[in-house]
Amino acid sequence: MDLPQKRKRISYELTNSQPSTREAAPSTSTNGQAGGFVEGAILRITMHNFLTYDHSQVFPGPKLNMIVGANGTGKSSIVCAICLGLAGKTAVLGRGDKVGLYVKRGCSKGSVEIELYRANGNLIISREIQEENNQSTWMLNKKHASQRAVEEAVKELHIQVGNLCQFLPQEKVGEFAKMSNIELLEATEKSVGPPEMYEFHCELKTYCSKESKLENVCKEKADFLEMARQRNERNKLDVKRYYMKKRHLDRIQMLEKKKPLVEYETARKELEGVKKEREEMKRKLKSLKEAQEPLLRKIRSVESQLQPIEHQMKELTAGIKDASQKCKQKHDQLELRNKEKKLSELKGKKRQLEQKISTKQDSLRQMEQNEINLQAIEEETNTKIAAVNNKKVAIMEEYLSRMQVCWCSPEVDFYLQLFCVLWLHMCVCR
Repeated sequence: MDLPQKRKRISYELTNSQPSTREAAPSTSTNGQAGGFVEGAILRITMHNFLTYDHSQVFPGPKLNMIVGANGTGKSSIVCAICLGLAGKTAVLGRGDKVGLYVKRGCSKGSVEIELYRANGNLIISREIQEENNQSTWMLNKKHASQRAVEEAVKELHIQVGNLCQFLPQEKVGEFAKMSNIELLEATEKSVGPPEMYEFHCELKTYCSKESKLENVCKEKADFLEMARQRNERNKLDVKRYYMKKRHLDRIQMLEKKKPLVEYETARKELEGVKKEREEMKRKLKSLKEAQEPLLRKIRSVESQLQPIEHQMKELTAGIKDASQKCKQKHDQLELRNKEKKLSELKGKKRQLEQKISTKQDSLRQMEQNEINLQAIEEETNTKIAAVNNKKVAIMEEYLSRMQVCWCSPEVDFYLQLFCVLWLHMCVCR
């Protein structure tokens, strides 16, 4: 088995950029790991008008590479060329924030070209930097490409310029020392582990946080369950009272529904009792009517006897009224005569006054005699009326004595009682 040929390198003096006497191997090395290079290893770095270099090429070895030189000889420039050539950000370097500042002073543009080992063919990344507008032109294997495509190609080779565990500029040593154990672990996983290691780590952290949240939730649920149990124990008596109250309310509701039926039954029984009482009263009324039938016949006969008496009383009353009217007419006539006499006396002469006075005295005596006669007539009339009234009272007393048995009975005809009372009252008033 043939041993791999040792690579020859070519470099230039860092101070004046003059070429050295060493010969370099061709830019494209043989595929595979024949030279000891791993996937993504740097085979060549070419710098043109970059920081302190006019033009320089560096060929790192497959193992540990060390750059030794005095201050200001361009050691950090090579580190900057690696970062910017692999699509790193200027913030990673901690120096100038604009990419145009990395072009050599006095030049309008500079370039960096890096050749990376890849099993299926080396990858050459070229970056040309414009100092004036801080713009960059990218090329992949001598073909124009975008910065995004370059970043994807570098990522496929597991190169992480922003990871301090893989690329550590001297300006970032302080930040590296301040990294926590967790940050160092994550950076180490990204640097030396497979890509899925960090993803698994992130998933593990996510699951741990979820587990912690679930544990907290479970604890809260357990606390809530315990509190609910305690509250349930406290509420057992209230629940018992509630169900008891509900049973009572249901019973009340049922009784409220039955209430009309009970009222109906009570009313029906009362109605039956009232009907029986009514039938009983009808029978009693019928028997009383049958018992009072003889009395009613007697009352009718008495009424027939009273009719002539009433007719006589009406005639006497009419006569009394006529006599009273005649008396009044006579009294009016007498007054009229007196007035005429007074007028005639006034019209007479003065000498006839005594004669008229004597005449008037005679007329007054005559009037007194007439008045005495009227009083006698009136007294005689009153005597006759009193006799008639006494006779009527006697008849009514006899009638009432005959009706004494049925006078207070409720079955007696109301109109008959009213007639008797009115008749008695009329008789008394007359």
